[in-house]
Amino acid sequence: MTAQRARLLGWLGFGLALVCIPLTVLMLSQHLRAFLPGAAIWSTVVAFIGAVAFSLVGALIVSQHSRHAIGWIFTLSGLATAGAVVLAAYAELALAPGWSLPAASFADSVSHVLIQSGIFLPLTLGLLLFPDGRLLSRVWGLAAAAAVLGLVVRLIADAVATPSNAFDFGDIGVLLTVASAIAGLASLAVRWRRAGQLLRQQLKWMAAAAAAVVFAFVGDIAVNIWNHNLLSNDAEFLVFTLTYTLVPIAAGAAILRYGLYSIDFIINRALVYIALTAILAGLYTGFTATLQHLFVALTGQSSEAAIVITVALIATLFTPVRNALQRLVDSRFKDARDLERLMQALESEVGAVIDVMDGERLAERLVRTAREGADATGAALFLDGDSDAQPTYVSGTWIDDAVLVIPLRAGGQEVGRIALGPRRHGAPYAPRERERLQQAADVVAVGLTLVRRRQPVEALAH
Repeated sequence: MTAQRARLLGWLGFGLALVCIPLTVLMLSQHLRAFLPGAAIWSTVVAFIGAVAFSLVGALIVSQHSRHAIGWIFTLSGLATAGAVVLAAYAELALAPGWSLPAASFADSVSHVLIQSGIFLPLTLGLLLFPDGRLLSRVWGLAAAAAVLGLVVRLIADAVATPSNAFDFGDIGVLLTVASAIAGLASLAVRWRRAGQLLRQQLKWMAAAAAAVVFAFVGDIAVNIWNHNLLSNDAEFLVFTLTYTLVPIAAGAAILRYGLYSIDFIINRALVYIALTAILAGLYTGFTATLQHLFVALTGQSSEAAIVITVALIATLFTPVRNALQRLVDSRFKDARDLERLMQALESEVGAVIDVMDGERLAERLVRTAREGADATGAALFLDGDSDAQPTYVSGTWIDDAVLVIPLRAGGQEVGRIALGPRRHGAPYAPRERERLQQAADVVAVGLTLVRRRQPVEALAH
């Protein structure tokens, strides 16, 4: 799938989630067979908040990283949850007096499947994959399988009628779901221990949401064991929709405050211009209405001059209001200039200078960075006409399986080449990635050439 098509599908999912809101309001505003309980109404509201949040964050991630698993999980989760609420409202309306809607039972069944999938998979599988869309290792695949299997078992148990005194097969599914959620929290803890300072700041938001998810799961089990009739189905569902909503909020906080997925600039500008549009629209309406009343009071009739004056005022206020909003958003979401972050920046700058002064370190860093950035199985650097069997530097597992070869050019002369093996997730190298790698390779080639020229001069000096 191309990046453009992925971006289109992501934003289409967000748009469909938004469309579901007025459809649901329209159906639930009719004369139903009975009044909806307060918990049911609040569950619907919170479910839509979570669905829209999931869809928005998912669309933003997919628009920048078309193959990112977290982006697609978030997008599909929001769409599934919003669709489930619409179908549930349709099924409820079909039972109301005076209404005869087709396939009401089928809509109710599909709604149940969608709401279970849309809410519980992000609370389990989503935690295991956050933030890079990959599991920590193959062992964690057992927890991912438990998340999916737990959902399937619960859906089967809900569809099959069992006697009240028989063993509830769905309890196994509940235990698998809870176990996968706990594993997701443990996965985030392991990632946090292995991560650098910035990634830790990103992970702490999702870890807090994951803790709330696990608390909700375990608390629900404890309450049901203590008193099965204490919570109604609507109240129980409200608890889970609240925890469901915390996940995209946590992801959004990590994106906004710590630049997760490199889309913080987009959201920053979105916040500024959405608020700017709302403020200017309100000012336009208020100014126009006030001036029209003034003209009517003075002349006895309305005047088009009110619109012209209002437009001129809005044009004058545009830049000051935008700048004020930009400063407000930047002050809230940009990192503070603390000592730790400044020292890390200084270390990075000094390390970069040392790398350029040391040819070997510069070459090794090129190979390592290219392999890690491309998520390739291996990479090799060949300098001064090295044969394919004897690379100068190797990173990862290199078995002479080059998929992408980039020359190192300095002053029109080729001084070597870097070769990358296949990617772990099987995706091809995009043209923009080839161009970016070529630019970096040419810069490194110039650095290597300068180092080689400096070494003979230093030898003569001594």
